[in-house]
Amino acid sequence: MYTPRILLCGSLKKFSGAKVEVVGKISFKGAAERGEFIVPSNAQAADNFTLKEGSFKIFLDGAEISSDELKKFLDGAADYIVIENHDEYLFRFRELYALKLIDRVITAETLLTYAAKNFFALNNAVKIFNLIRKLKVLDVDAFFERNDYYMFPDAAHKIAGILDADYSHFYTEIYRTLDDCRFKFFDALLLTAEREPEEFIDTLIETDSLSEKIFAFVRKNSALEKFLANHENAFEKISRFPAVNGNLMLLKKFARSDFKIYVVTHKDAKLSALPEGYKIIHAGHALAKKNFGYPGDDTGENISRLNPYLNEITALYWLWKNTRHDFIGFVHYRRFFTADEKNFLTTDEARKILREADIIVNGCEFGYIALRDWKTMLSTRPLAEHVIDTIRKFIAARQGDYLTAYDKVTNSFGVFCYEIFITRRKIFEAYCEWLFSFIIDATKEILATTDIASSDDPRIYRVISFTAEHLMTVWLIKNRLKIKTLPIIFRDDV
Repeated sequence: MYTPRILLCGSLKKFSGAKVEVVGKISFKGAAERGEFIVPSNAQAADNFTLKEGSFKIFLDGAEISSDELKKFLDGAADYIVIENHDEYLFRFRELYALKLIDRVITAETLLTYAAKNFFALNNAVKIFNLIRKLKVLDVDAFFERNDYYMFPDAAHKIAGILDADYSHFYTEIYRTLDDCRFKFFDALLLTAEREPEEFIDTLIETDSLSEKIFAFVRKNSALEKFLANHENAFEKISRFPAVNGNLMLLKKFARSDFKIYVVTHKDAKLSALPEGYKIIHAGHALAKKNFGYPGDDTGENISRLNPYLNEITALYWLWKNTRHDFIGFVHYRRFFTADEKNFLTTDEARKILREADIIVNGCEFGYIALRDWKTMLSTRPLAEHVIDTIRKFIAARQGDYLTAYDKVTNSFGVFCYEIFITRRKIFEAYCEWLFSFIIDATKEILATTDIASSDDPRIYRVISFTAEHLMTVWLIKNRLKIKTLPIIFRDDV
């Protein structure tokens, strides 16, 4: 918890209930004592003001000190000079400005309004803004809102903020909590609130998937400054930008490079040359009559034996439970993403896309009949309706917030096809946690209430997978992710 260390000019009356640490009592002798009420009309007037030697004196705990000595004190023991009386602040403004102290002198009201959670200096706000204005940044602590940047609606920026107010014109996007932007990715995060090292570490963990870079204000002589100095090897690089009473530090985390795109198959895919980062996985390996030499989905925690009814979803479950890739893709042995309609998408191309988008999927396809009727045509109406309604029942019981989205997609004319995607780990895990909270138990109930397990007609035993395939669309529209659609290369030779 940040506790402002102050040199107090006045009394503590206005700080009732506020947490401050008074490290000294300060007083001045100058214009106010001469009966002069000096308020500069603008900064230029203050810049041109020259103090006569001996016309302004500073006293710390009763002893006279120079302005240079005071600056040193402010760079170590104290954060601010706080003048309790607003009129006296106006009296002193011009003289303190001339001594280059004004960025550290504030009123009691300013301290209570602007410096309750972090060190406050307008010069720091300007420096930070100029450093990050061309980046896609998440302002975690609403720094710019607290520094009145909501007054700059035309500023060229890509800054999102976490704050309670929705009247700010400054941010491109506003989130209420960190959890609301958990699927996003930013060029950098801005952390300016004062945190103890343990709190800072917790925040880094909580925001780990949101960015590879952190801009943090680190107050001079703080515990956090000492902690970072002793743990520089925890980051790939630390850059320091001098600021008022500290440094703005750019902490570059070690880049996440574990990127894998899995190609799910149930037959010999005849893929002798795949781009780097691709790997084949055999879905339904537990029941396979042939082994093609590919890793299967029947090791570790798995549902491989449900493959006849869930198809590639059994491989998806295996990836969720048995891998930890930072980026993960899921394509089919016949369907691959492409950026140029000639070659398979590379992991480098995918990584670049995912700096702006949350997930890559195949483009939405529209039909002439509703999805519900299309599923009926793939199977039989009574069976398809039973499957659709059973899955709906489990979603209503376990993921009730998604019921409207499920109904909308089921009765719509468009869907993101094939359940293929490439995304960041956190998004992948969130989707799997949602999907497998109900689809396995729904499948078991459908098997128990129908005879599809005894059928050798793929139109019958695959009916669950026909419906399950559109569940990713349900999850995507509910979570309003930033989607990048890419065409696919379709291989019809296998």
